[in-house]
Amino acid sequence: MKKIKGFTLVELLVVIGIIGLLSALAVVSLGNIREKGRDTKRISDVDTLKTALELVNSEQGTYNLGCKAGTAVSACTGGNLEEQLPAIKNIKDPSGTTSCGTDCTKPCDYAFAQLSDTSYEVRFYLEKGAGIYKDPGCYALTPKGIERTK
Repeated sequence: MKKIKGFTLVELLVVIGIIGLLSALAVVSLGNIREKGRDTKRISDVDTLKTALELVNSEQGTYNLGCKAGTAVSACTGGNLEEQLPAIKNIKDPSGTTSCGTDCTKPCDYAFAQLSDTSYEVRFYLEKGAGIYKDPGCYALTPKGIERTK
C-alpha cells in the first residue's frame, strides 16, 4: 500500500476554527484599544488647554476669554486664548458631535460649562478611561485639575 501524505479534512477544520476564534478575540480587543486611544487624546487635549488657560491668566490676570458657558472650546477664537493656543480651532473631541455643555452622557465636544474672571470649567467625556482616570463618564477641567462630575 502506498501512503498518501497530507492533512485530513478534520485537521484542517480544527485549524481553521482555531484561527477564526483567535481573530475574533483580536477584533474585540482592538475595539477597546481604539476607545482608550481616543480617551488618551482627550486627556492630552485638556492638558494642553489647561496650560493655555493658565498662561492667559498669568498674563491677563483673568480667565475671562470673552466666551460664554456652553460654548465649544474650538469656537472660542479671536481672543487671548487663541493667542496662547493658535490651534484652538483644532481642539475637538475625536468622536463627539454634540457639545458637552448641553449633554455630557456620551462622547461630546469639549465645552466651557463655567467661565468667569476667577475660574473656569471645561467638560469632556471619557469612553473607557485612561491613565489615572480609569472610569468612563463626564469629567471637568478646573483650575484645581481634572475631576469626575456626576
